[in-house]
Amino acid sequence: MSVEDYGYTFREAYALLHGGRPDEPPDSDERRPGEPLEDYLARSRAEALGRAQRQLDAVDPPEALRDAHGLLLRLLTSAVEADEALGQQVRSYQCGQFQESVAHSERLQALVAESARLDRELIAALRQAEESRPGTLDEMGIETAARPDESGNAVE
Repeated sequence: MSVEDYGYTFREAYALLHGGRPDEPPDSDERRPGEPLEDYLARSRAEALGRAQRQLDAVDPPEALRDAHGLLLRLLTSAVEADEALGQQVRSYQCGQFQESVAHSERLQALVAESARLDRELIAALRQAEESRPGTLDEMGIETAARPDESGNAVE
């Protein structure tokens, strides 16, 4: 698979993790008759995350992007787990099971913190891929931002 083709799959999965693309409609089935809105939102997101995971699992990433590929798969898995924890937290709260709700909330907090760490690792892996093979991110269709120096000023 070319870096350019892989880049499209990578960008789509990453965009999904961060709320999708603002100029594109959601890629999901319609809301089912009688389906509560929160159930529809959870189902459609779970379906989209599952599709993204299957697409990434089905491709062999370019060598320079293997670490980033693995991290993106871990982020997708973490997103599924976080969505499940949120759903469990809300259901427990609605049923008056407040201790259980707090436990799910704490699990959710840990998953969000882990996802933030993985996201930082992913960015570092992408930078490493670019350093080891200049032009990789451009081929993937990913714009690079200038890195800040120690004082916070952008540097190339």
